[in-house]
Amino acid sequence: MVMLRTARLVPPGLGALLCAAILTGTASARADDDDDKKKPQYGMFGVGFHVEAGVGVYQVLGQGGMVPGLYPRAALEIHLGQHFSIPVVGRLQTTVEQGVPDFAQLSIAPGLNFRLRELDWPIAIVFGVGARIGQFKASRELVDFEQTNEPGTQEVIGFPIAPEATAKLEWWLASAFTVKGGITYAPVFVGGQAIHNIEESVAVALVF
Repeated sequence: MVMLRTARLVPPGLGALLCAAILTGTASARADDDDDKKKPQYGMFGVGFHVEAGVGVYQVLGQGGMVPGLYPRAALEIHLGQHFSIPVVGRLQTTVEQGVPDFAQLSIAPGLNFRLRELDWPIAIVFGVGARIGQFKASRELVDFEQTNEPGTQEVIGFPIAPEATAKLEWWLASAFTVKGGITYAPVFVGGQAIHNIEESVAVALVF
């Protein structure tokens, strides 16, 4: 009798196990699909590596006045995930001219970006912080130092590291091509003073 009851319980038990296995498999497949949707799918090869080139317009503000100018820029960027990335930006600004307020820099700026974008959005909003490392020079007229006619004293060398903050808007024309417009602020310390460097830039990037 006990064996008969046990035999009657076997089919319902197997059915329950089968249903549980099906439900578990379905949930796992959905989870895998969700994970795939969350993974970055940028670029030609899905790596999310940017090669960027562009131009920037800057305004440098010191106690001696304001200096506008134009500079070339290049950048590399690698995605850490859908929303975070590490950029490295290179900048080259003009040499210092004697007798007028002027500013120059040759720098690279590693940083960290936070990107507001889903995979199906053509627009992304990016906020970033970083540190510029390089050579910064300003004329004495810009930092408003006491003027002197001694040779070799017209240029003032700044501290080789400066913090920066960036806000950008990206227009993704394709998964491997985007246009970027941004604004960056960096206080560069020269002779104990902060030279305020404000930049607006436009760049194009290929994404691999």
